[in-house]
Amino acid sequence: MSSDGLIAVMSDALRGLLQGAMPDGAEVALAAPGDAAGGLSLHLFRVAQPPMTRSAPVLGSDGKRLRQAVNVNLDYLVAGPAGDALQAHALLGAAMRAFGQVFVYDDHSIKSLLSDPARLAALKAKSLLVQLKPLDLPLEEQCSVWQASGSKQRAGLFLRVEAAWEAAEAGGPAPAVRIPPELQ
Repeated sequence: MSSDGLIAVMSDALRGLLQGAMPDGAEVALAAPGDAAGGLSLHLFRVAQPPMTRSAPVLGSDGKRLRQAVNVNLDYLVAGPAGDALQAHALLGAAMRAFGQVFVYDDHSIKSLLSDPARLAALKAKSLLVQLKPLDLPLEEQCSVWQASGSKQRAGLFLRVEAAWEAAEAGGPAPAVRIPPELQ
């Protein structure tokens, strides 16, 4: 009943989705931009929890607060190789086509994208819902992401993965989370 591997599962699934759209010989690496020679790099640059999920309590049938589903937003930069701009643009076009085919995935559709389906099984999910969204960042923030990654700015795609995971029940109600009195 662990969500510890959720980010790894999402990154692996996104890598699998992109790899399936690549031409022969082009690889997709989970790496900073520029570290993937001849293919795309998939760089996770921000992990966040949506504000509404942090503030909305989940109450059980007895009125006590319960641990709610894990909701996470993962922001990625997809970049092509630095050397050949036309090759990078072609690979980014293939990535856009892959992102545009399906926008919502569940645990069954994600399984086929994973390099190691055992990661998904380890999540022991009651439900897993994933949504892909293009991320339209202001130019200043785009520049900051490129600079923080140590790469010179070039063509790239910014993408958000919104994942909602709920644990499978293990023989009883979800354990209650202790809420400090000042937050009640």
